[in-house]
Amino acid sequence: YAGKNLWRKETWIGVCESKNDGQSWKRLAQIPTRKGDDPKNYHELHAVEATNGNLIVQIRNHNPKNNRETLQTESVDGGKTWSEPHSIGVWGLPSHLLRLKDGHLLMSYGHRRKPYGNQARVSDDHGKTWSEPITISGDGAGGDLGYPSTVQLEDGSLVTVWYEKLAGSTLAVLRQATWRI
Repeated sequence: YAGKNLWRKETWIGVCESKNDGQSWKRLAQIPTRKGDDPKNYHELHAVEATNGNLIVQIRNHNPKNNRETLQTESVDGGKTWSEPHSIGVWGLPSHLLRLKDGHLLMSYGHRRKPYGNQARVSDDHGKTWSEPITISGDGAGGDLGYPSTVQLEDGSLVTVWYEKLAGSTLAVLRQATWRI
């Protein structure tokens, strides 16, 4: 599990592991903070294991440098040590990561500026690089949307769900899209 240590003297991001289906957890490692960043401005981490065994964590960033861009950090030793978070050049947040059946990685994320909606990108090199954006939805009324989560069905199609506040409504709804790469 990748997450954030909050409400204590020291704020940090890191990973914990459970070897008993979540009944207990052990702190495995702290993820370093970029020079000039405040870990309080790192949010909503999500992790995936690539087919080569590398662990990839993406981070919602609200530090001045690369504000609202997705940051990424990698571990090549099972989560014991982590690279310094770095921008992957993707404006949008927060991301959800999924390893597809063919081994590629998929990140889906909210795009809270025009065109409002949700986008995805694919990596065919274990998270080193990411494709150009794929539009999942682009008909949002504004930036109050996101938190997409994607699953792959048996037939290879993808289902993404997210929340969105529709035009003229005071309430948010859950939306979904079924799509293919």
